[in-house]
Amino acid sequence: MTHLSWVSRIAVMSLVAALQACNSAPPPQPVQRSAVPVLLDRISTADLERPSLNLSISVFDQEIPDVTSKRGRLLNAEQRYLPYLLKEVLVDSGFWGGVRVAPRWDPTAEVNCSAMLHQANALVIDLQFTCQDATGRIWIDERFIEQVDVSLYLLDQTDQDPYSPLMIRIANRLSQKLTAVTDDARRQVELAAILRYADTLAPDQFGRFLQTDESGLLQLLGLPAESDPMYARVLRIRDSEYQFIDAIDEQFGTIFNEMKVPYALWRRYQFEFEDYNLSLSEQQPRKLRRVASDYGALLGTYKRYQDFKRNEDEIEEMGSSLQRTLAPTVGRVEGQVLELTGSLDQQYELWRSFLMQIYRAEAGLSPSQDRD
Repeated sequence: MTHLSWVSRIAVMSLVAALQACNSAPPPQPVQRSAVPVLLDRISTADLERPSLNLSISVFDQEIPDVTSKRGRLLNAEQRYLPYLLKEVLVDSGFWGGVRVAPRWDPTAEVNCSAMLHQANALVIDLQFTCQDATGRIWIDERFIEQVDVSLYLLDQTDQDPYSPLMIRIANRLSQKLTAVTDDARRQVELAAILRYADTLAPDQFGRFLQTDESGLLQLLGLPAESDPMYARVLRIRDSEYQFIDAIDEQFGTIFNEMKVPYALWRRYQFEFEDYNLSLSEQQPRKLRRVASDYGALLGTYKRYQDFKRNEDEIEEMGSSLQRTLAPTVGRVEGQVLELTGSLDQQYELWRSFLMQIYRAEAGLSPSQDRD
């Protein structure tokens, strides 16, 4: 029989004690899920001829209780991973024009979506999802709760994300809302997005074309003349902003791809320990002592725990790095090149400030002139 050091034995037994201590916390509440797999709705040939809308997804917020500092750093990465997972599903559906992930509300998008995470673990994902178009009309404001299909953890694969069924449900709900919007209403949303964007650059010039009605929706009172040089300048700057947001979106894609494998393995190990904890709590004390005495099984558990911690540390480092400096983003507007550094939030804030300065300088407006 192989003799192992007392240090290894103590480490393993400490792990068992920690796992047993976890049993004092209440288990996640069961969530009903359909036995029928959720299938993604894809655009029909008839819908391909209809006007498409651009959609942006903001980095998810979180309202998860009792978050430790380590879990908070993990959440920094998750809050950026999950919207990109949804983006991939939306792109696959074919219903949308451009789909982008942005650090915050995107002034160029026809439809903006955001989410508040209430729970995200190996067994359950729970979030409040909200989408509204450029006129302010709410398309979705709904709580989505999905019990994860644990069979995905039992298969030796990482190609299907356990959270994908929830993202498919959200994508299907969005495509149903979009399909119900008439072509004329879609064009109104497109025009509202353009004028709303123009209003962020020069409210004194373009505010007269917009009005908020009693229900809080944005109404179009008219359109600038196509020959209006200020309107043409707005469209050029908006095209530059599209390119910048695409560059930001690519960085979110890099984060997503780097995080895929460690995040999938981390959740799998998390599920195994949740399952192990539940099995321990259901046993009688005598059986519990027998399990604890099976040193071979404990050693295997300890090895999986080491793998779990390694992937957790990798994800945590990703989350922490997002608070520091990321790759610089190069933006081009009106013949000028600007390299931005810092976090994505900081880069986006600098970019918006730079665009407003460019527009106001070319329009002959005072930099100190405030928005009404």
